[in-house]
Amino acid sequence: MPDYSETPLKSTDDVNSWLKFFDMPSPLSCLSVFVSSDPGLNLRMEHTHCFSDHGVGGHYHEDTTAECVEYEGYFNIADTLFRIDRPSAVCDFGKD
Repeated sequence: MPDYSETPLKSTDDVNSWLKFFDMPSPLSCLSVFVSSDPGLNLRMEHTHCFSDHGVGGHYHEDTTAECVEYEGYFNIADTLFRIDRPSAVCDFGKD
């Protein structure tokens, strides 16, 4: 991700124009969170961070090689949800 934006990111298009996208070589280890409903905390419904032993990492946004990629996932269900550092300006762009 680039440095923090100097202007507010108020839409998905704003966010996608600000982000930098790259293809990354496998294997990657990823930590993902999926939320089934937002209890008013302005959460992203899905968010994934990736890292590797070969020096690449970042946020996962979409698969560019659907015909040959393989995933293995292990997930658990949380009992409690905490929001730390709520955004100062509430936007709805994470809801699509």
